[in-house]
Amino acid sequence: MISNKIRKKIVEKRVILITGGVRRLGKEIALVLAEENFTLILSYFHSPLSIVNETIGEIKKYNSDSCAFKADISRHSEIKRIFNFIKKNFGRLDVLINNAAVYDRIDFFKINEKNFDRFIDTNLKSVVFSSLEAAKLMENNTQDKGIIINIASLGAYLNWTESIPYSVSKAAVVKFTQLSARRLAPNILINAIAPATLMLENSDNVFVNRNELKSYPMKRFGKASDIASLVKYLVSRNEFITGHTFIVDGGRTLAV
Repeated sequence: MISNKIRKKIVEKRVILITGGVRRLGKEIALVLAEENFTLILSYFHSPLSIVNETIGEIKKYNSDSCAFKADISRHSEIKRIFNFIKKNFGRLDVLINNAAVYDRIDFFKINEKNFDRFIDTNLKSVVFSSLEAAKLMENNTQDKGIIINIASLGAYLNWTESIPYSVSKAAVVKFTQLSARRLAPNILINAIAPATLMLENSDNVFVNRNELKSYPMKRFGKASDIASLVKYLVSRNEFITGHTFIVDGGRTLAV
């Protein structure tokens, strides 16, 4: 529960929700935005409490207000629970960053309804219904435009045949970004970012194929900071761009 004194303080700042915001890329985005002294709400589900507390502790070093909210965003009812919390405690939402996702390699002949639904529910359905609930709050903003940023993937563009369900879900995120941006303009700016392979700190990077490095003109894989810096621009500076997906791939698509 947030006290009335703290609530009055934090509603004066822009309020940002980052799904999957306590570790990996989501954590990097949260720390970069903490430097701007925003109020951050980080959703999580599988992350242990030790990781959650560690991230919240790092954010506090920037004197930025933050809290974590446990929810299964693959379910609309859970998404509604997050936004009811935001409405009750903050009364507004300025920015939504749809970052939470699952990835795995699945052979084409091993795709089944259960594993396919896992990707669609987490990677696509959560984006759609989180955006829907966010838009309801953002429509009440009188000073600033609402901002939604969807984390897509280069898999939406390249033919990653070893991860078809994942790639299909991310391709749909790209299209949803265009459709929702057209529908919600001019009050809400909606863009997506499609990273190529990322080498993340504090991660085993088990899915990184280092043999692919030769296909990157920049001679390295992406870092979380490459994505977070673009998120920071779209949150802090962008007032006009909407409906676009920014491919951040170190030139990887040039080698196709």
